[in-house]
Amino acid sequence: MAKTKEKEVYRSRLKAVGLRHTLPRERILAYLDRKNVHPTPEELYQGLKKKGYSIGLSTVYLNLQVLRDAGLLWEFKDQQGHTRYDGFTKKHHHLFCTSCGRIEDVMEDELPEFDAEKVARAVESRTGWFVGDPRVELRGLCPDCQ
Repeated sequence: MAKTKEKEVYRSRLKAVGLRHTLPRERILAYLDRKNVHPTPEELYQGLKKKGYSIGLSTVYLNLQVLRDAGLLWEFKDQQGHTRYDGFTKKHHHLFCTSCGRIEDVMEDELPEFDAEKVARAVESRTGWFVGDPRVELRGLCPDCQ
């Protein structure tokens, strides 16, 4: 994606949820807007620094919260309890390696027999809960750890 077009995509996404565009928000979204990227805030900070961006760790934390609250990122805990962020917005689930901690995306359409919405409705009817965003975590061993 050309830089100008990429900037416009992030400007539009921010505007659509009522946030103003800032360079840190754009860079965070761009970094997280890839499949299989699930950094902790510190890993994200280090990744942005490696790209040559001058950004403070507190700025990273603040903007992650703002972007999460606006629905542009998904926050979750890994097996060790570390907070991780996911900006990949296509419907997907996560595979967790219980040995090395690797996290990998599994696209919902790669699981043709699984219907998360159907599971959510069944859970709702049995429990009375409202399930707004059904997601599944699959835990096991990655190919390298088997």
